[in-house]
Amino acid sequence: MLRVGRISGTHGLKGALRFRPDNPNSETLELVKRVFLERGGEPREFRITAMTPLNAATRRITLEGVADIDAAEALKGAVVMLADEDVPAAKPGEFYYYEAIGCEVFLTDGSRLGAIEEVFSNGAQDIWVVRDGEREVLVPVIEDVVKAMDFAARRVTIEAIPGLID
Repeated sequence: MLRVGRISGTHGLKGALRFRPDNPNSETLELVKRVFLERGGEPREFRITAMTPLNAATRRITLEGVADIDAAEALKGAVVMLADEDVPAAKPGEFYYYEAIGCEVFLTDGSRLGAIEEVFSNGAQDIWVVRDGEREVLVPVIEDVVKAMDFAARRVTIEAIPGLID
């Protein structure tokens, strides 16, 4: 399962929910038909019947079987997840953040820099937070730096541009 957000509250009286995606810019959720909600127990599967944006960070989502405020209220705070098989394949040159987490990072000379522990966007590009013990390096995911990504082998290769690791 891949976590994609959480239910932050209800929206109206007919069972609609406020959904806060972990990555509001992702288009992945527009392509899926079902989600799994987990709130203190086993994940439950729900079919998505509608999803519309409320603002930049929140969407209104309606789920089959959630038809009133009481049913919606019971889901407040739930973690929203997708089954691995429902996650659309990444386009060439793109990746899902979860795919990079844990990958070993090597320089083009073969030396190990560390492992990717976090991924975030600074607005211009994605950033990998690479750590090795106490050492932390922020690696911009740009063509000049990232030379190879092999997520199946859990390995990426980068070229250290001036100032990156000094």
